[in-house]
Amino acid sequence: MSTIHRIANRIRNTWEYLRGSTHSFSLQSRIYHSICLVTMLVIFYNIPFSLFVGLYKMALLSVALFLLQLFFYYLSRFKDRLYTSMIIYSVIIHVFFAINFYLSSGIQGTAIHSFTVSYFLIISIAKRQHYWYWTLGNIALVLTLIVYEYHHPEIIHYRYNSRSSQFIDIASTYMVDLLLIFAGLTYIINNYDREKKTARQNELAMKRLSEEKSKLISIISHDFRTPLRNFQGYLNILKRTDLDNAERTQLEEELARSTEETQRLLDNLLSWTMKHIDGSAGEILSIGLATCLSEPLSNFSRAASFKGVAFISRLPQDLVVKVNPSLLQMMLRNFIDNALKFTPRGGSITVDAELLDQVCLLRVKDTGKGIAPADYESIFSLNVRSSFGTDGEKGVGLGLALCKEFADLQGIAISFESQLGQGTTFSLAIPVA
Repeated sequence: MSTIHRIANRIRNTWEYLRGSTHSFSLQSRIYHSICLVTMLVIFYNIPFSLFVGLYKMALLSVALFLLQLFFYYLSRFKDRLYTSMIIYSVIIHVFFAINFYLSSGIQGTAIHSFTVSYFLIISIAKRQHYWYWTLGNIALVLTLIVYEYHHPEIIHYRYNSRSSQFIDIASTYMVDLLLIFAGLTYIINNYDREKKTARQNELAMKRLSEEKSKLISIISHDFRTPLRNFQGYLNILKRTDLDNAERTQLEEELARSTEETQRLLDNLLSWTMKHIDGSAGEILSIGLATCLSEPLSNFSRAASFKGVAFISRLPQDLVVKVNPSLLQMMLRNFIDNALKFTPRGGSITVDAELLDQVCLLRVKDTGKGIAPADYESIFSLNVRSSFGTDGEKGVGLGLALCKEFADLQGIAISFESQLGQGTTFSLAIPVA
């Protein structure tokens, strides 16, 4: 059974290559290439059949047409000359059927039926503005051939060796024409449905992106306004008020904290923007986990000490992971930043990692106030509500939404556990090198 599947896959892949990929060719081009390939198969079949029933001139003409059809296909598939190829193909195919009309017993033969199939194939790939030209041209040519044969029957010669040969030819032509129309219609309908589905998916993606942008603008307008007002108020106080050293120190600390919060919000905003512009995880590297995270861990250790929160880091020195280092650092910063905001003085934050089932499990655990069950479903989306930390720090959902998006891009599983009043643990399941 596996051999049959391999053969079927090989045939399918070969057909996809000959037809052209959806990324490189338009639907119209793919239909035309498919028509060319099927037409070549039909002509190839017609060569031995014409020899079998004694139509030697027809067989010779089929060989010439097969070579022409191969050239038309090459011109469109490999030289990207679709409309040039199609127009020449359409003209030649009508000339061929007109000659075949006289060589194959005229109206008593099968050539008259071929004009209907050729019209269907041509109209399925022609430009809309050319529909009437091909329609009227096809009708005019067929009527001319019929009328001319009616007035000059002597130019038509009965070419069949026997009555059975005529019936076999008509029956086989009918079956081939029916299969061509069925294959063409099925292919067009299937591709139309596929294109419609893709367009619908793109529409939903654009709608979702538009909604995210609207939410992001709302977050920016709300969350940048507060620190800017604080800056203005602090500067006015410094300019107009004489402060002692303790008051000035406290004010400077407030300014520094507000500046850091604004900087983190801006960093996340830039990361979100770059992600939606680039849409990729960037370069994935094999890097030591402890080495990759040493700088952000050092920075947050000082921030935790300033707030009075114990900061514990336990990362194995020999654990090597496959990640984009910048994105992993960004995710860790957001996790620890949230933990620091919502952990009161005297609490603790622990960052550790272990190898579990050939996956590095990186955890950020805090003893903060936890997450309400009502917020579980929206915790990684832009729908999460803004909140304030234990010292009045501003928290928004942009950082966690980014963490989820960047984790998905790198094939990293992200999860969390939380209990109100006891703390939260965020986890990343990172592929190991």
